[in-house]
Amino acid sequence: MTKPLRTLAAGLLFAAPATYAQIEINENLSVSGFLDMSIVETDDETTGVDSSSYNLDQAELDFIFNFDNLTGQIDLNYLGDNDDEEFDLEQAFITYDYGDGLTVDAGKFLSYHGWETAEPTGLYQYSYAYDIAATIPGYFNGVRVNYADDFVGFGLGLVDSIYGADGSIEDSEYGIEAKVVLTPVEGLTLYLGYAKDSMDSAIDDMDLINFWASYEVGNMTYAFEFNDYDFGFGDTGNQWLVMANMGITDSVGVTARISEDEQDILGGDTATKFTISPNWTVHDNLGMLLELSQTDYGTEGTVTSMAFETIFTF
Repeated sequence: MTKPLRTLAAGLLFAAPATYAQIEINENLSVSGFLDMSIVETDDETTGVDSSSYNLDQAELDFIFNFDNLTGQIDLNYLGDNDDEEFDLEQAFITYDYGDGLTVDAGKFLSYHGWETAEPTGLYQYSYAYDIAATIPGYFNGVRVNYADDFVGFGLGLVDSIYGADGSIEDSEYGIEAKVVLTPVEGLTLYLGYAKDSMDSAIDDMDLINFWASYEVGNMTYAFEFNDYDFGFGDTGNQWLVMANMGITDSVGVTARISEDEQDILGGDTATKFTISPNWTVHDNLGMLLELSQTDYGTEGTVTSMAFETIFTF
């Protein structure tokens, strides 16, 4: 993968804040961010509707505060489908570093889970792998404890809700997420995560197991992910992806991905997705990519899309 499009990948493994190419304002404050723009054409056989779009998909400003072993981060985020055309608070948290690999986060922060990052700057392609169920959590409020060394990492968090953050933690409504990360040999990362949304007595709990493995060797990156979820009331299923990225030169790469999403509710529904995405670096702060994807929904038909994306980072 080329440089501007992979700046989040290393930090994600241990839930480090996104830093991009920080602009230092003073010794305690730096700013970073990105602009993400795209052109997308879609042919949807399942609905018989074709569509096209040209969007500023996302703009983000991240403020990083550093006071020795106490740091903070505030992310302001604009999404292209924001009708108010305003920047919203995406996350805001503080981190206290106790030393020897032990840290504590408090505030609003991003989930540990998922091979594919929440931000487009960390993706190897334009689209996400799964088109039926949104199983990977987003941002929530709470506190978590993290530990990491060269071989192993652990994390445990208590949050307001995994899938419906509301700012409150009550006896009958709360969320828990945990992770174990192993790096047994150079280039190999193994990740196992668990999330549980404990709902009130009228609603079933929601559970997710997220496993992924990645291996980097030479100019190649390989990844595999498997999710198993139970959202209650018979809404269970699993998801998997296999991905390979090859760096052809220092500025050109290509990604191939196969993924599947199988949902058991109401007799079952399956979507198998095939993706190819060449990408290249125009400048240290500007990356571009093309993507061709087709999702096969079986008897319902296919959805084919082509996307061109540019990401400017700073």
